[in-house]
Amino acid sequence: MDNNYLLVIGGIVCVIVEILLGAVTGFDLLLIGIILMVSGGLGIMLGSFSTALVATVVLVVVYLIAGRRFIKQKLAIATKETNVDRLIGKKAFVVKKIETGRPGQVKFEGEIWRAESDRSIAVDQGVVIESVSGVTLRVK
Repeated sequence: MDNNYLLVIGGIVCVIVEILLGAVTGFDLLLIGIILMVSGGLGIMLGSFSTALVATVVLVVVYLIAGRRFIKQKLAIATKETNVDRLIGKKAFVVKKIETGRPGQVKFEGEIWRAESDRSIAVDQGVVIESVSGVTLRVK
């Protein structure tokens, strides 16, 4: 068997493994597999395994130097704090009594929120926001 076909088969195997892993490798195997298939195809067309090897090395180096950084930046997921996240740990004041199993209301920065707690909390008591679920604050 011609070694160029081995490059193409190796490329196909890399692509299949990437698909089975679910992009865990950050698409590295997919792109290297494509490089192997393209290089093997070039070698088959030109009838030269040496050309295929040179093409493989050049394309992999170009990918590692320039392409990998570009792809990693595009795949990066930036997490940003939402307005709800900024409520956690802040103080609010009870405006309608909170009882165990029965929500009350708290005032936070001029807005009235529905609030729940594991214990009863009287009106005008200060509370700390623990979490947010929909439009209900969990306080302590």
